[in-house]
Amino acid sequence: MINANNLGILNSLTELINSHYDSNNHAIASYLVKNISHLDQITVNEIMDNAYVSRSAVRRFCEKLGYSSLENLKTSFSKIIFPSDIRHRTKEDYQTNNVKLTNLIKNMLDDINSVFGVTELNQIVDKIHNHNEVILLCANNTSSTLVKFQQEMIYANKIIVVLDHKYRTSKYLKSLKPNSLLFTVSTSGKYGEVINDLINELPGDKMIITGNRNKKLASSYNDVFYISQKSFSEDYLGIYGKYGITYLFDQIFLHYVNSYH
Repeated sequence: MINANNLGILNSLTELINSHYDSNNHAIASYLVKNISHLDQITVNEIMDNAYVSRSAVRRFCEKLGYSSLENLKTSFSKIIFPSDIRHRTKEDYQTNNVKLTNLIKNMLDDINSVFGVTELNQIVDKIHNHNEVILLCANNTSSTLVKFQQEMIYANKIIVVLDHKYRTSKYLKSLKPNSLLFTVSTSGKYGEVINDLINELPGDKMIITGNRNKKLASSYNDVFYISQKSFSEDYLGIYGKYGITYLFDQIFLHYVNSYH
C-alpha cells in the first residue's frame, strides 16, 4: 500500500531544489529528478559519483524525506505521485487540442456551479471562520493552488496551514486539538483513500471536498462536499484537480472576504 508521504514527495524534492542551493540535499534531489525515468535502477554509489556526495549524505537525504533507505524511497515513485492524474493518461491524451480542452473546462465549471451554490459556500467559509486552527491536507496536484489560497487568506486576517507532505511526523497533526478543522482536498478520492486511516486517528472537525462518492471515504468526515454531480475516481487530464480546485477556492476566498472581512 502506498505510503502517505509518497503523495508529497514531489513537493519535498522541489522544495529542496528551490531553497537549498549548493547543498548536498540540492545536489541529490537534482540528480534524482534528472534521472526520474529510470530511478529504480539508480544505486547509492551512482548518486555518490554523480552528485559528489557521501554515503551518509544520501542516507540523511532519504531520512529527511521520510524514508529509511534509498530502496524504500525508490519504491515510492509510482505514477500516482504525479499531478493531473498522469497514471490514467494515454499518449493520445497529450494531443488534446485547445478546443477539446476548452469544452472540458466549460463543462467542468458548469458541473461545479450546479453543486456549489451560496448555501455550500456559506457552510465552508463559516467552518473556516469559526475554527481558530485550520489545516488543509492535500497531495501534489492541488498544493500550489491551496498555498495560493493560504496566502490570499492572509488578506482576510485568517491563518491557514497547508500540509502536503510528512503527514505522520507533522507537528501540526501531532498537536491537533478537538476544536481544530481538518480540511481534506482529494478530487479523485485517491489521496483521501490513502490517508483515511490517519484521518480516523485524529481529533477535530473534519471536512472534505472530493468527486468520489465512496461511502467509506465519506464516513470519516463530519462534512462532505462533492465537486461534481457524478461520482468519479479518475480525473481525466486533471480537469477538476487542476482547473476546478483553482476555480472553487477562488470562490471560497471571495465569499469569505465578503462575509467576514
